[in-house]
Amino acid sequence: MRNITEIAASVRRGERINVDDALTLWREAPLWLLGELATERKRVMSGEKVYYNRNVHIEPSNICLFNCEFCSFRRREGDSDAWYMSLDDIEARARALRGRNITEVHIVGGVHPNHDLDTYCAMIRRVKRALPYVAVKAYTAVEIFYMIRREGISVVEGLRRLVDAGMEAIPGGGAEIFDTELRKKICPDKCSSEEWLAVHRAAHNMGIATNCTMLYGHIETLEQRVDHLERLRKLQDEAPGFDAFIPLKYRSRNNRMSAVGECSVEDDMRMIAMSRIYLDNIPHIKAYWVAYGKPTTEMALSFGADDIDGTIEDTTKIYSMAGADAKPHMSVEELEALVRSAGFVPVERDTHYNEVDAERWAAQLASYKDNAASEARTEKKEVKREKDVVDSRKSDITGDRAEKSVEPMVEKRKEEARRAATRPTRSAATGSVAEGKMAMKPKKADANKGRGRLKEYRNRYPVIAHILLIGIFALLLIVVLYIGLLSGTRHGKTIVVPDFRGMSIEDARGIADDHSLGIIVRDSIFDVDLPGGTVVDQLPRTSDVRDVTVKPGRKIYVTVNAYNRRMVEVPYVAKQTLRQALNQLERVGLTVDKLIYEPDMTSTDYVLRQMVDGREIEPTTSMRVHVGSGVTLYVSYKSEDAHGVVPRLIGLSYVQARSSVWDSGLNIGNVVYDDSVEDIVMRRKARVYRQSLYQGSSASRGTSVSLYLSCDEALVDSLRKVAEAEAKRLEEQRRKEEQRRKAEAEEAI
Repeated sequence: MRNITEIAASVRRGERINVDDALTLWREAPLWLLGELATERKRVMSGEKVYYNRNVHIEPSNICLFNCEFCSFRRREGDSDAWYMSLDDIEARARALRGRNITEVHIVGGVHPNHDLDTYCAMIRRVKRALPYVAVKAYTAVEIFYMIRREGISVVEGLRRLVDAGMEAIPGGGAEIFDTELRKKICPDKCSSEEWLAVHRAAHNMGIATNCTMLYGHIETLEQRVDHLERLRKLQDEAPGFDAFIPLKYRSRNNRMSAVGECSVEDDMRMIAMSRIYLDNIPHIKAYWVAYGKPTTEMALSFGADDIDGTIEDTTKIYSMAGADAKPHMSVEELEALVRSAGFVPVERDTHYNEVDAERWAAQLASYKDNAASEARTEKKEVKREKDVVDSRKSDITGDRAEKSVEPMVEKRKEEARRAATRPTRSAATGSVAEGKMAMKPKKADANKGRGRLKEYRNRYPVIAHILLIGIFALLLIVVLYIGLLSGTRHGKTIVVPDFRGMSIEDARGIADDHSLGIIVRDSIFDVDLPGGTVVDQLPRTSDVRDVTVKPGRKIYVTVNAYNRRMVEVPYVAKQTLRQALNQLERVGLTVDKLIYEPDMTSTDYVLRQMVDGREIEPTTSMRVHVGSGVTLYVSYKSEDAHGVVPRLIGLSYVQARSSVWDSGLNIGNVVYDDSVEDIVMRRKARVYRQSLYQGSSASRGTSVSLYLSCDEALVDSLRKVAEAEAKRLEEQRRKEEQRRKAEAEEAI
């Protein structure tokens, strides 16, 4: 099995990695390295471009035959919050979208028990009738397989009928996780992974572009994720046709798997990066902003994503009902600003990833609108003609009477018009009378004289006139830019960032509103000693040395303590190095309860076995524990490595010190906070000011090191200097002792 350095070099050379490489990279590579490798792959695929489109969703119904464990969208017929759109409703919805300049309509929804293939085809036709210039991307493979199986025809024939109705592409939903056993647990009613792949294979062979997805961040393992990616890569090799891969983050609200919780932002970034690295034959990786939120989506662009989906226009409820943004919408300006903020170039695309020429599209849209207006006028004329025919059928007597009553009135109006045309009018300026002419008002005359003089001056001195016009224009431009910069950048306006740590998220949002700031929750942890919803960290952070200031409207990104302690599967971490095991435990939110060292003749720092709550974990063991639970690891050491060197811990946070202690083959003993640590939140700020074993001293493997922490920076800084001086003294003493022994050995020779 290759190490990280070898795998990274292979990726940089543009070579394909295998399943074992992917697992090693996913588990062991630092996050920065994954971001670097994925960004290199992304630049090979699409350069500096990041794509978006103007799209809306139509979700005909949330009534669904299937009852997946993770779904927050599905409702039964008769539920109070179930909805159903008739064909007329769908067409009316499409007609309402005519003025939004969209290029794509995305149709997905629940698998309604009363919908057959004809119904699904009719939906597409209705949308195309209302929006003939828009591409329709319609129905997941789950919906397509159901409607075709119900019809009793082949997949190819079913797809042909959908294409004839106007379908241009297929979205990637319904894939979930391909592993058979896992599908039995989370979506047992849906089509199998083989059937999902068969629909997309047939579509690709017919020239129909599709997307592909994976639902991650619930109870799946890394092995199952990589297996899923491997099957997609194989299908793309055999029958190319996937335009984009979309990792879909599991959101935990309002479904039967809520206790699982949600994965961290770091896991999201690893998922995006590994997707770009592994799927070397799929052109695009999409960070679906509706699932991630805007801040995480921006971050994902530095981890290999080159597409963020589109404007959405608040037309999807699938993620909203699972706890995401309640009204998902981003304007084109917001999408482009997000991409530029990440350092990339925003590019508008159509459904097939063709770059949209704004001028050409506007001309096509205007042409369509002109045709539509012409059709509307024609329809109006037809209606009027029909009305005239009906009116003409009135009785002759009534018609004669109407004609006789109108004729005198018409003659009377003609006579009044002739008299008005010859009526004299008096000039306001001279008092003279002009027959049949309107006298010019003095103000209008003066204005005409002024324009005449300007024209004469411009004709006589054209160069000077042009210079004056350019100067006036430049002055106006400077004034407009200055006003725009003042209002846009809020020049001179700053706000001192409040310290939100220790507050509830509700109080933090209230204070942020008072200070014209925004609060974005970027991550969550779980601490049993801390109330749910408490802010434990923020970016930008405050400082005890100086005020940290920002512009009004700035967003503050916070980490909060979760309300519920989620459960996670205990990974099997034995038969690998201690560093690998620690990384794997940290990834799923578990910690080390104790390191127990046992002598071994072959290796040091190799995990022999693991225990949780007195139970040994085997490769086939399935055990779920709360996040933050401890695992006891039995670790090997060779006789010559029976002792280790105590690291310097003073000045480190508890998390940093704990990691350093484990890396040195030692255990954490007592953890003591002094009086400067007033509450549980301040523990995250505290630093080690004393350790029970001296830095640089020798200790047997498995020995416990006690830590003493404080928030008093002066204390920590002074004792750190003392510890560094003592470490230098000990190092010098060891060096002299080594030189003395070496000299004695040479004399003896």
